[in-house]
Amino acid sequence: MDIKQLSFGVAAALAALTLPGAASAAVSAKDNMICATTDVVACADASCLQGDAKSFDLPLFMFIDFKRKLVHGTDENDAEVSSPIKNLETTDNALILQGFENHRGWTMAIDRKTGELNMSSTGAQVNFIISGNCTQR
Repeated sequence: MDIKQLSFGVAAALAALTLPGAASAAVSAKDNMICATTDVVACADASCLQGDAKSFDLPLFMFIDFKRKLVHGTDENDAEVSSPIKNLETTDNALILQGFENHRGWTMAIDRKTGELNMSSTGAQVNFIISGNCTQR
């Protein structure tokens, strides 16, 4: 499978990305967030590629709606895409979100003090590691 052949399940998993340096106050699951990806690594078979969200046809900005338990964004055709949040945990240090869609599982951790995002999306053929930053909306 070509690394660029991604489903939104991957994008949603990547969803919790963040706006660089935007978060200066603690973040929580009380208010919605906007996130932007800063770096993506995609691995298939024995090779990995690094780039930005656009390199992998992923949304640059993702929105996290905690009330609706949904991560959503817009794809390259301006179509609304979304993925449900199946699990949400709040620890002293991070917000942990998990979900699955299109035969892929995803987990994202958002640092509660800085808004820094780290995420992974795993499937049978392609795996992603995504970095970014989030801020409350």
